[in-house]
Amino acid sequence: MSDYCGGCRYDPRKRLGDKACPFTAGYWAFLSTNRPRIPANARMARTMKQMERLNDLDAVVDQEKRRGSDPP
Repeated sequence: MSDYCGGCRYDPRKRLGDKACPFTAGYWAFLSTNRPRIPANARMARTMKQMERLNDLDAVVDQEKRRGSDPP
């Protein structure tokens, strides 16, 4: 693993807020939005269980929708 995030202004441990990493939050928002299209298989089972335990998932999805619609 490398440290691509070393100089980044975002925090990869945060899903919400101004410092929330767009890759981390975007990952969970993508999975949540596309949940019906993701097949049940062993490779995704653990990830989907983790997503079910996120208590801020709705807020993350809303944030990423806003982030995607914000002008550059």
